[in-house]
Amino acid sequence: MDRRFVEQWLINLKEYWFNKDVEKAASLFTKTTFYQETPFDEPYITFDEIKKEWQHIEEQEIKDIRFNILAIENKTLIVEWIFKRDITEFNGIYEIKFNDDNECVYFKSWEMVKE
Repeated sequence: MDRRFVEQWLINLKEYWFNKDVEKAASLFTKTTFYQETPFDEPYITFDEIKKEWQHIEEQEIKDIRFNILAIENKTLIVEWIFKRDITEFNGIYEIKFNDDNECVYFKSWEMVKE
């Protein structure tokens, strides 16, 4: 997996999220069988569950979304993310795994309120 692919995948994620395009955002996860927004919640294992989770973006007051690639190893990507909305800023880490066809199959997020 090369850096250009990863950068474009993250650009797409940011664009779909920022534009509140639930269909396109969820489309990045059609092959995902483990999707966890926070380690404190049960993971989603079906596409319908993931798509329902993405519907929350329609209500978000998004000010900024940024990604910083920390590591790429084989088919695994580690990304720092920052998300600003209304008066709150969140940051965290994504662990994203891709299959041989470069489709996301695993997505795990660690999230915190940035201070």
